Amino acid sequence: MTGQFDDRVSADTWSEPPRDLPVIGRPDVLVVGAGAAGVAAALAAARRGADTWLIERLGHIGGLAGFGLINLLLTLDDGEGTQVVSGLCQEFVDALSVRGAARHPRPDEWGSEDPDRVEYWRQWGLIWGRPPENVRYSVAFEPESFVDVGYDLMRGAGVHLCLHRWCTATHGSGGHIEAVVTESKAGREAILPSVVIDTTGDGDVFHYAGAESDLVTVYPFQWFRMGGVSGLGEYGMDGGVYFRTTDPGRVLVPWGGPGAVDFRIDPTDPDDLARAEIECRRGVRAEVTRLREEARGFGTAWLDDIARQLGITESRRLIGDLILEKSDGNRVFPDSVARTGHWTRRGVVYDIPYRCLTTPLVSNLLTAGRCISTSRYVHQATKEIPAAMATGEAAGAAAVAALNHGGLVHRVDVRELRRDLTASGAMVGEGEGLPGPDLRPKPDRGPGG
Repeated sequence: MTGQFDDRVSADTWSEPPRDLPVIGRPDVLVVGAGAAGVAAALAAARRGADTWLIERLGHIGGLAGFGLINLLLTLDDGEGTQVVSGLCQEFVDALSVRGAARHPRPDEWGSEDPDRVEYWRQWGLIWGRPPENVRYSVAFEPESFVDVGYDLMRGAGVHLCLHRWCTATHGSGGHIEAVVTESKAGREAILPSVVIDTTGDGDVFHYAGAESDLVTVYPFQWFRMGGVSGLGEYGMDGGVYFRTTDPGRVLVPWGGPGAVDFRIDPTDPDDLARAEIECRRGVRAEVTRLREEARGFGTAWLDDIARQLGITESRRLIGDLILEKSDGNRVFPDSVARTGHWTRRGVVYDIPYRCLTTPLVSNLLTAGRCISTSRYVHQATKEIPAAMATGEAAGAAAVAALNHGGLVHRVDVRELRRDLTASGAMVGEGEGLPGPDLRPKPDRGPGG
């Protein structure tokens, strides 16, 4: 075709003609990404009375905790028998337990080094880290039930859920997001929120808004489940690595990563993701065959399901108002709004400052989940589902507080935010007072974090 379109074409670009976008909503709080962090953020905001929208690119909520089949909450304790994550994460555990869809050690087992108890919970995927191993307050759960609990709680809170919409741009001026643009089968649309919470995992929103971030390449995972396995609990994990689940005869296989996959991907590159989807599925099929041939009890087992989401646990990390570092373990921060243990380290707790959820470059944006502002080392703790839910809950509460200041998240009274979160059952640490500026030198943001 020639003529009127010629001036839009060059060798490498196409100039899209300008157009007006339909505005589909003006919520108080817009949460982008409905993984565990996003669900927690939306619940926290909606329960505090805000008109809250949650958008998700897929056709389901839960993220890796749902159809990513990462059905382990690692961990809600400090490794020494003391709980450090509660709030909405604990509410989910309680709701799952009522449904018979969760397994976890009793409080009197936390911290135990009894070999029998350690081995029992290892079979559920709840024992990780270096010797001496002990029993942690971690939880194995049924992913479908996690999704159901999320839907039920959001319906009760009045969250407006928009599935099958993908955030593709932000617009605004002066470091303030005025519009979030989505794409779907309905076309290109705009949402005009007061406060935005980025829980995309990949930091899509803060990336579009111009915030600074780190990006790393990773080995992909693709977990899967098999049914019809006999003798569970009798053989240990003979012939492979797999975990018991809440369903009899069904196991979870945490396949992928270094050693299983021989290539890294950029999780923000669709071509890399396509390659990973194809190659990981091939690898899963090969592992199913191997387990049937070599693992006791798998001879007549069948493949139940393969995770519908690749196990991507790291990509972009925000460079925010504060970067939480390895040396900050067990440090008290006056503006801490969440806490987490480390799933492979005992006795290490990270209090997570509010400044890890904010960026100096965008005035009405918060982030939560695995893309908050930490070093790569600390990210290994804060990426886990309990920590993601804790930061999501904090971000949701903070967004509502920011509404009293025109959506400006840096004007939130952190003392009052901490009191609010504590009153709702969250654990925020012991810090008091307000923080001064972070005067620590910025570290080299190389690939080692």
